[in-house]
Amino acid sequence: MTNPFVDKAKENMGTIERLLKGLPIVRGYVDKELRRDADYRLRQTIAGTLEVEKQRMHDLQKKLLKSGGLLYMDDLDSAITRVQKLADRVKTASYGFAGLLDAVKIQEDQLDALHRFDVGLAARTYEVQEAVDSLGSAVEAKTGIGDAIDSLTEKLGELNRLYDARHKAVEDPGALSAAPVVEEEWMQAADAAAADSVADDSAPADGNGEEKEGLFKRIFDRDDK
Repeated sequence: MTNPFVDKAKENMGTIERLLKGLPIVRGYVDKELRRDADYRLRQTIAGTLEVEKQRMHDLQKKLLKSGGLLYMDDLDSAITRVQKLADRVKTASYGFAGLLDAVKIQEDQLDALHRFDVGLAARTYEVQEAVDSLGSAVEAKTGIGDAIDSLTEKLGELNRLYDARHKAVEDPGALSAAPVVEEEWMQAADAAAADSVADDSAPADGNGEEKEGLFKRIFDRDDK
C-alpha cells in the first residue's frame, strides 16, 4: 500500500523531497568515519532551506512596504533575524571530540533516537516553509498578517528548540532520551527515502520496500563492522 505523503513528495519534487534526500541514511552513523559527514549533510540541507525561506520573507517584506504594511515591519524583521541566526548556527555547528559522533560504536537505540531527531528537524523545517506560505497568502489577502507572523515565529522557535536538543544529544548521548515523537507519515517517508538510497547502492531489498527494522538488522548484523 502506497503512502500518499511519500507519493506527493516524489511527484512535487518540492521541499519535502529535498529535505528527505538531505537526511543521512542511518548506516552513515554506524561507521565512525562517516558520522561527521552525515551530520554535515543534514545541517547543510536544513540551513539551505532556511536561507531560501529568509529570502522569501524579505520579498514579502517588500510587498508589505509597498502596500502600506509598516505596522508589521518590526515583527517581520525579528522573524527574519531569527531565521538567519538559526541558519548560521545550524550551518556552522561544531562539536567537541567526545560525544556520539566520535564514539567507537553507536548502539541501535541511540541510532533510532538520532534518526528521530533528524526526521523531526526535517518536519519542523517544512512547517516553517508552510508558515511562510501562509504569510504570503495573508500578505496577498491583506488580512491576518499579524497572526501569520506570530505563527511563523512560533514555528521558528519550535525548530530552534529541537535543534538545541539534538545538538546537546550529539555531544552527550545521555540526552538522546529527549528525541521527539515524530509524525508517522514523516517516519514512513524518511524510511522510504532511506530504502531508495540503499537500493541505489545495490543493497539487498525484499521487493516490497525496506522497513526501518530491516534496515537496522542488516546494519547491525554486518560482518565488516
